[in-house]
Amino acid sequence: METLSALAPYAGMPTTELAKVTDLVQRIPVKAGLINGDLPPKHRVFLEQGSLQIQTRTGFVLPLKGGTPRASFSVPLQPAVVSLYAAEPCTFLCIPRSVEPAPAAIVEVTLVRPDLTREEAEALESMRAYFRKKQCELPSMPDLAMKIGKAIDDQNNANEDIARVIQLDPSLTARILSVVNSAAFGALNKITSIHQATARLGRNRVRSLVYSCLLKSIFKNKSTALKHYMEELWQHSAHVAALSFVLGRETPGIDPEQALLAGLVHDIGAVAVIGALNHFPQLTKRDEVMRYTIASLRVEAGVLTLQQWGLHEQLGDVVKDSENWSRVGTAIPENSDVVILAQLHALIGKPGQDKLPRIDSVPAFTKLGRGELTPKQSMALLEEADEDVREVRALIGAG
Repeated sequence: METLSALAPYAGMPTTELAKVTDLVQRIPVKAGLINGDLPPKHRVFLEQGSLQIQTRTGFVLPLKGGTPRASFSVPLQPAVVSLYAAEPCTFLCIPRSVEPAPAAIVEVTLVRPDLTREEAEALESMRAYFRKKQCELPSMPDLAMKIGKAIDDQNNANEDIARVIQLDPSLTARILSVVNSAAFGALNKITSIHQATARLGRNRVRSLVYSCLLKSIFKNKSTALKHYMEELWQHSAHVAALSFVLGRETPGIDPEQALLAGLVHDIGAVAVIGALNHFPQLTKRDEVMRYTIASLRVEAGVLTLQQWGLHEQLGDVVKDSENWSRVGTAIPENSDVVILAQLHALIGKPGQDKLPRIDSVPAFTKLGRGELTPKQSMALLEEADEDVREVRALIGAG
């Protein structure tokens, strides 16, 4: 029971419930070597003793050692990862997924619905129905980004073909080269061409940079009443993106370029909601009603937007969990963890900070920065990287 209570999903579970779980736990020893089919797939699996090497889908090999803080999170199994390798004999605890983890003892920010007039309530319900229609208007991925994305996805295209498409826009070409040669990016050797950037970084990282450099154009609204909200949203998203890049850079297993894009799109649903407010002017007359509308619909609208863009598989969890402070996840750090921590840092000193959890109390904190961060180190890391954060913001157009 003491061992179980130390595992992240079950911390805080009442003793009576833990006692029931102990009868369901399997302790499975595994010999050194590649692990194939040794662990039950319908269970949460935790490394109790030994050392493990986890090969992720993003190409990283991450070590995990029993008894460390990160080992309190479950080990991801195939197909979520490529392989698991026991560097020495290991012991795993396996708990059926049917056992519900304990509710997180973390303060959650709940939406408080303001008193609505009948007209506002009807408009809000109409807007909810609007997003459930396939014909609803969603933010469009910039045309050039779509074209470059298709070129990258086409396996028949060589790196020079991809570079040729990017170079159709001299401004984008200059920005990409500025990013990859910036101090924040930490390039050791100067990259002088897009072809060289694609060859050195790989297609997916270049795609993330291209999208990040082009997305500012969708944070626009013609309505005078809504421009302020869209600008506020852009500045917040750019700040979270820059912080995500820096935190991702310090966390093995995270591509900082994709963390940058994750931070930029974490609130993409709010862009869709603000755009839709043009059709529901009744909801724009009072600030508290407008902010509640955006907050209550942003996840649903964000998921729809990423599905339309073909990015839901990579970034859907980021949209769903960017403010889920109690998200546990697995022992592998993920973009959702990065964005959660970046958000909490970005909201320091902002209205409502007193309602947020302490940074070191969220599960994501344990997994980032090589799993060795303290609150002071976390703040110091970002203070030291403040110039990098400003540089990244400027490079994506928020300087």
